[in-house]
Amino acid sequence: MGFYLLVAAIIFCMFMSIRALFAPSDMTNQKISLNDLLWLAFLYGTICVGFGALYLLFELKDITVVLENGQRLQGSFSYKLESTLYFSGMTMFSVGYGDLVPIGIGRPISAIQAFIGYTLPAAFVVRTVIDYDQIQK
Repeated sequence: MGFYLLVAAIIFCMFMSIRALFAPSDMTNQKISLNDLLWLAFLYGTICVGFGALYLLFELKDITVVLENGQRLQGSFSYKLESTLYFSGMTMFSVGYGDLVPIGIGRPISAIQAFIGYTLPAAFVVRTVIDYDQIQK
């Protein structure tokens, strides 16, 4: 029960972070501020850590989602945490290096993460343009 509650809480937090991207903002000037840049960095961080936590929870539940050089993740909790956060970062920002690969339920989860990672910049630019346009009117 606790496993599913944690999964639901992590997904909720990530969803609420992404939802904030589509909420109207109060841009008082015409430039992108440091506040906007920090907001975007924290959004990426939340999503990256959230997916890393999901991968880790599955691994701790003995559901293999990531293979390291063709083998299950072995080692201590901290090593698994480091590996899943690394895998999450590589999935979010690139196509990965190939040392860690998704398997089973990890494949659709990583595909969703990659999709989010590739669409967030476009959504941020669109939001900025819309907010800028509203200021000009």
